[in-house]
Amino acid sequence: MAAGTDDIDTEVLITGGGPVGLSLAGDLGWRGVSCVLVEQTDGVIGQPKMDGINVRTMEFCRRWGITGDIRNCGYPKDYPQDMVYLTSFNGYELGREEFATPSGGIEERRLGTSPETRFRCPQDLFDPILQKFAQSMPTVTTKYLCRLVSFTPHEDHVESTVEDTRTGKTTRIRSRYLVGCDGASSLVRKQAGISMSGLGTLTHTTNILFRCPSLRESRSTRLGYRHLFIGPEGTWATVVAIDGRDNWRLSIIGSEDKKELGEAEVRAAIERVIGKPAAFDILSVVPWVRRELVADRWRDGRVFLAGDSAHMTSPTGGFGMNLGIADAVDLSWKLDAMLKGWGGPRLLDSYEIERKPVAQRAVREASGNLRRTLSPGANPRLLEDSYEGALLRYNVGQKFSATMLREWYKLGIDLGYVYDHSPIVIPEEEDFDAAQKRATSVAAATHARNPPDGYLIDGTRITPTLLREWQRLSLHEALSFEVKFDWPQLPARDVMLYLQSARAGARAPHAWVDDSTSTLDWYGRGFVLVDMGNDTGSRQAFTNAAGSLGIPASIKSSNNNDLQALHAAPLTLVRPDGHVAWRGRSLTQGHAAIILKRVCGA
Repeated sequence: MAAGTDDIDTEVLITGGGPVGLSLAGDLGWRGVSCVLVEQTDGVIGQPKMDGINVRTMEFCRRWGITGDIRNCGYPKDYPQDMVYLTSFNGYELGREEFATPSGGIEERRLGTSPETRFRCPQDLFDPILQKFAQSMPTVTTKYLCRLVSFTPHEDHVESTVEDTRTGKTTRIRSRYLVGCDGASSLVRKQAGISMSGLGTLTHTTNILFRCPSLRESRSTRLGYRHLFIGPEGTWATVVAIDGRDNWRLSIIGSEDKKELGEAEVRAAIERVIGKPAAFDILSVVPWVRRELVADRWRDGRVFLAGDSAHMTSPTGGFGMNLGIADAVDLSWKLDAMLKGWGGPRLLDSYEIERKPVAQRAVREASGNLRRTLSPGANPRLLEDSYEGALLRYNVGQKFSATMLREWYKLGIDLGYVYDHSPIVIPEEEDFDAAQKRATSVAAATHARNPPDGYLIDGTRITPTLLREWQRLSLHEALSFEVKFDWPQLPARDVMLYLQSARAGARAPHAWVDDSTSTLDWYGRGFVLVDMGNDTGSRQAFTNAAGSLGIPASIKSSNNNDLQALHAAPLTLVRPDGHVAWRGRSLTQGHAAIILKRVCGA
């Protein structure tokens, strides 16, 4: 394609400027890759679709140096984050799960499994932070009010036509790769002829953004962040504190049948959740369809899908955006490797192999969470002012509170996925985790005599976070409503508990190296060999092999006993995305070269 004023050449074209597209653009730019991002809107968020950043996404943001911006995003830091179950703001409170912060206080950050906690930052505050990050990279170009019209794949590039929605002027963009981050109605997915599978439509839901300044004072129940409203017919709506001040988002859960709400119905719904007369303004009404679908293919040659274009999910669990950003991080380093010449022919195939099962697992968990949200069912006497009504409210509240714990405590989904079937992850020849358990069982028994510094039998340190999650798991399993499913459910323990492991394919474990540095801060730019055995020969062999292959790599080592126990094996090889690629005892240069070629997709 001949260059001209209306032609652009770039390495990666990203279509869609939401949080997933911005994260991909920012991460590619952080790696020095040139990319163009096109977004058909002006980028301003009228009604935030997401409001929570999970722990794994915060770890990526820590890598990018933007967690300070997130913590100072403008959402009130002292606003309560409780999950509240009630009949109305001025009715009966049925139950509550209290959170001082989105995921605990400073003691949990110091003793937990991550240097970060999940954080409350609605999309209208989060997107500008990601936009600033992406636009700070000299190799990133963002083009708003521009839409992808069509694309044509070729053997060594993709040629796309982009239209300026203000002027109608078109631009041809030639890129080595095209990534569709263009949402549930993805043009990229449709033009590539990629179908989707799953449960399909779950509900037709209506979101109503309204302003009611008096709600903070004019209510009988104590406010939280997310409020789930239960009436005689069952769970019918949720309300979240969208800015922690005057703006609220009411979501009417709806049904499988489509129904457009008129203004009178919208006003009646707002009045019902408030529970007594109050002045309010309706800011926007957005009907949407709750779906569970995952793309059958995530790649078509040089064309890829990420985020909602690859997976649609019920928001129950907060997985959607966070899954998409993890997609972006997985894909980014692989595109970088291919563009810089050290990626092998199987590297890009591993993207779908790794990410699709993670998405399937999470979206199915979200559909289960929707069933749990609806678990109270109809209770006609729920609002009755009588002893029987009070007893019913107590029983419903107790069971519903226990049932919903699985949605709030879900680190097993957010952090516990393992790429153990990936072609670029090397299966372990030795069960290092079992060896770790044997080695630490004596220490655990010793520490158990000293309760303030206790350990589980597998050597896992008992922290405030672990104690809370274990207790919540016990409540969930003992008191929940019986919910019937048409599909196998993950064991609650696999969802609600997360125990770190350095096994091949897992997220590399976090531990504090010093007061401000986590082991996670070691990872991101290239491969890192973590040496816990002071093996100078293996380190030199690894350095020589990586250098001869042109693979970016570095070495980190430590004599810290806790770090050594956490990694279990003397040597741990960590990928640029922070997942373990291999564990072993020693390396020769030839062995190191074989491993590096494999984990880079040879």
